[in-house]
Parts: sequence; structure tokens; C-alpha cells
Amino acid sequence: MKIKMLLIGAASLLIFSTMSNAAETKKPIKSWTCEDFIALDESYKPTAVGIGALLNQKGTVEDAVLDVDGIEKITPIVIDACKKDAQSSFLSKLKASFEKLKKDM
Repeated sequence: MKIKMLLIGAASLLIFSTMSNAAETKKPIKSWTCEDFIALDESYKPTAVGIGALLNQKGTVEDAVLDVDGIEKITPIVIDACKKDAQSSFLSKLKASFEKLKKDM
């Protein structure tokens, strides 16, 4: 179990460093605006959504399980929401999009 958590932590660190290099602002994901998210290359956006979904309000990993199908469904919704209000918080738009998706189901 500890090895699994260590591997997840190492993978998250690698993803964070890759994504921070991809983002022009080089801010931690918990400080991103929607503008920062929209500026990412299209191939990084699902990864950013996945990492954002794992983070809780304190900026630590909340759950070690990712729902890949859920990320595929939520990513276009988050992109649309962020395009409407580029100055808002990326994580707040992500949370609102998840809540909207849950209500629609």
C-alpha cells in the first residue's frame, strides 16, 4: 500500500513538473485561473483536470483513484466554462463542472 502511494506521489510530481513547464505562468495548479488552463496545450488539459480533481482545498491529494472516463466527460465542460470567464479560478470552475455533471446524471 505504501509503495502504491509512493508511486502515485512520484507520478503526480512528474505530472506537476511537466505541466508547470507547459504553462507559461509557472504557477502551482491550485493558483491557476481559467486563463492559465486555456493556455495549456490541448493534450495537457485532461491531465490538468485529473490532477485538479484529485486536489482538495488544502492543495493535497484527496483520493488516489482517478476516473479516466469521468475526466474525458468533464474536460470539455471545464473548457467551455473557463472560456466564458477566463479570470475565475480553474479549480472552482472544475468543482462547479463536476457538481453540474452529477446533477445532470
